[in-house]
Amino acid sequence: MYTSFFQSQPKKSAQLKSTERLNNLEQFLHYAKNVLPSIALTKKNAWPIQHDHCFMRVILDNVVGCAWYEVIPSPAYKNLTDEQASAALNLARQIATESVSLHALNQRSKQWRNKQLKLEF
Repeated sequence: MYTSFFQSQPKKSAQLKSTERLNNLEQFLHYAKNVLPSIALTKKNAWPIQHDHCFMRVILDNVVGCAWYEVIPSPAYKNLTDEQASAALNLARQIATESVSLHALNQRSKQWRNKQLKLEF
């Protein structure tokens, strides 16, 4: 009797993690596809990026510390771990509240991808 109780615990924990992962993933996608591009429109070119796919790139690259496609199979949103989904949501929220520098995150992402940095004169 006790054995079956303890054996069922990991399953519930895994289900809870899976539900939490899906919730984090759904919220992250909402931020990347809707919230952040909407904020970018109100910033009148103050933010270096405006499109949803750019926010996805910057967030995922900074979550994994390199170009995301080097460590996450495509499509990335379907293959994020629990920890990556949580970190992506947290970073998206920080960008929305401007508690992190979107310019710095974008530059880091571009460096990992060997993109030429934009020079401003």
